[in-house]
Amino acid sequence: MAAQLAPPPAEGRRYDAVCLGLNACDHLCLVEGFPERGGKLRMKQMVMSGGGQAATAACCLARLGWRVAYAGVRGDDPAGQKAGPWLREFGVEPAGLKLKPGTASQQAFIMVEEATAERTIVWHRDEACRLEADEVDPELVAAGRVLHLDGHFLKPSLRAARLARARGLLVSLDGERVYEGTRDLVALCHVVVGSQRFPQRLTGIEDPRRALEAMATMGPLWAGRTLGAEGAEMLAGGRYFRQPGFPVEARDTTGAGDVFHAGLVHALLLGQGPGRALATACAVAAISVTALGGRSALPDRRRLEAFLAGGRP
Repeated sequence: MAAQLAPPPAEGRRYDAVCLGLNACDHLCLVEGFPERGGKLRMKQMVMSGGGQAATAACCLARLGWRVAYAGVRGDDPAGQKAGPWLREFGVEPAGLKLKPGTASQQAFIMVEEATAERTIVWHRDEACRLEADEVDPELVAAGRVLHLDGHFLKPSLRAARLARARGLLVSLDGERVYEGTRDLVALCHVVVGSQRFPQRLTGIEDPRRALEAMATMGPLWAGRTLGAEGAEMLAGGRYFRQPGFPVEARDTTGAGDVFHAGLVHALLLGQGPGRALATACAVAAISVTALGGRSALPDRRRLEAFLAGGRP
């Protein structure tokens, strides 16, 4: 039987999910094609919105009806001043959002190609605008049922994961980059689903299936990777699960991975098993790519359930 995961009951917990990691200010522009070097190109549409893996996942979970808190860091620049209001717009409580005076928040400039919905990102983050381990609030972590991490602030993520495990939370990781210590973080997580090549980068094994198997031996009960439009795959309890991507008319793939993880946490909170959870996560991601901007098409629960039942996004 595949590993079944159950979060602690909601009674006595202020939040269903606590999301710790990056937030950003995204500047998105829709273009017919990418410009030649040194050329000029008129954009067809422009959107400015909040971004960042953990922050966008938090917004998606709140849209799906869960009680959500966010922990991260912002600068005191104009981009940073928008971080809290953008989270509150979706009903997320920025209870762990720390201000770093004199620093600049992360910003991303994203060109989205109209024909393919693929995006090219140029980003910047002031290295002084980072969360420190001693800024993780143990009471905030303990107030949740699931802790979701994007792994970018490694030492704070490690501390939060240890606190969460000690208080009985499920711990989920959106694996992307590999740092010294990422293996330790993977070992503390119940669910680790990475970007397409994360298992290979983490393990040093090029064969995707063998890399997943090696990642699973590090500790996570669910170990997987996303495959873009092709869906996602996962090992759970020694069984292999594969979910094809849902066909939609994609406009922008920005944030699709972030909201995939929100869909996975949503499934955990509902008590779904690994196969159904993959389908739920892929559905949330599919709906999200139907509008420009990573937070422009986040589904509520009714829309998600209709989509999974065979409706349109």
